[in-house]
Amino acid sequence: MKSHLIYSPGYDFKFWGLDKIHPFDGFKFSKAWKLISSQHGQAANDLLIVPGRPVPDESLLKLHTGEYLTSLKSSEVISRVIEIYPAKYIPRILLDYLLINPLKRACEGSIIAAEMALKENAVAMNIGGGYHHAFSDHGEGFCFFADAALSILHSRDKGLLKKDDTVLMIDLDAHRGNGFESVVLDDPSIKIFDMYGFQSYPGMHKGQPDNFPYMIPLKSAMKDNQYLEILENELIKFLDENGNAKLVIYNAGNDILDEDPLGSLNVSYEGVVKRDKFVIHELSKRGIPLVVMTSGGYTSQSHRLIAELASIVIENNMYSEPTP
Repeated sequence: MKSHLIYSPGYDFKFWGLDKIHPFDGFKFSKAWKLISSQHGQAANDLLIVPGRPVPDESLLKLHTGEYLTSLKSSEVISRVIEIYPAKYIPRILLDYLLINPLKRACEGSIIAAEMALKENAVAMNIGGGYHHAFSDHGEGFCFFADAALSILHSRDKGLLKKDDTVLMIDLDAHRGNGFESVVLDDPSIKIFDMYGFQSYPGMHKGQPDNFPYMIPLKSAMKDNQYLEILENELIKFLDENGNAKLVIYNAGNDILDEDPLGSLNVSYEGVVKRDKFVIHELSKRGIPLVVMTSGGYTSQSHRLIAELASIVIENNMYSEPTP
């Protein structure tokens, strides 16, 4: 399958030192791209698509309420979503420039990734996005805009997906994607596979487990072999049961890493890379259009793991190219 990388230097965000209060590295996207460029050179640049704008409000209003978008004109509301409460003292116009616009640009990147994946039967990686804690009427956990769901809606509007086409979400971020669940709750065509640490925010999925067989809660401090065995067994079953899928979204948060202060799953660096290789190779083998989003990751290794993930995507493109 062909591959694309979607990235802009405008993805980075900054807080005038307030980021010391929160472990999120707002520069991890450019750090990752620098590594990717140094390792792959022109091969990476050939796959690059740069979002030309932040996602406009008219696109956001397809899913988010007008009241919610208006509330983001308040620095206090923004500070609650990012859990950096002193940010409420920063003028809102600066927060727009420093934070909201970069996140909107990454959201646009996710929309572009879905469009390219479907148009070209490709693997399209957004080096950003994956805001799975965003609800239609509020944000949580550093997530303002429900980019995955917006990508699906955009693709339907463009005629790239039909309303009843099956779309799969594979969410392997350490935290359950409660926002994404909420916004697609009444859409039976969207199926979710979510392996998450139930002892971390936002906790266990509510409801009878048998009704949600692929919402898989994991205990803290897992060994690599335990994690990967569950993933390989359960994901194969999930994909086999949904063999008619027209699009897959992979939320590839690397906060499952053993050093991560906000995750609790304790998977090694090598284990995270094995996870990503397995998922991408399995989906490429099945020929299903794939969108990859980077989601959470709060360690000094996060940008390196994003670069490792991009390398898998680039290698996938090389293997797909016809031999001269």
